[in-house]
Amino acid sequence: MQVLHIPIIALINLGFIYLWNLKMRQRAMRTPKVWLAALFGSLFNVWGLDVIQRDFVVDSLPNMIKVSAGCWLVFVIATNAKYLVIYGWSKRDFWLDYGGDLLSFILAGILIYVST
Repeated sequence: MQVLHIPIIALINLGFIYLWNLKMRQRAMRTPKVWLAALFGSLFNVWGLDVIQRDFVVDSLPNMIKVSAGCWLVFVIATNAKYLVIYGWSKRDFWLDYGGDLLSFILAGILIYVST
């Protein structure tokens, strides 16, 4: 099984994450620790979406977008929504951060579908 597309898509996704943080959040990713954390998350998100796409034989682009959005909803929002209340995050910041993640998941899903 060819997996070269996973790190390539993860790097493209990392570029998106960088631009989202810079333009939408007005936060620069300055330290190697931040870049490494973002790359780590991007690699595992791409790998997870790739596994799901292959195991469930997602055979159309609209279905891959649904899978990507569903994974975001189930794994990202369901896991992190509690912190909105626990830590008192602002709803605006929460949705700016996790809205970027939604677009990141969809971008990765589209690239996975196109590359496989």
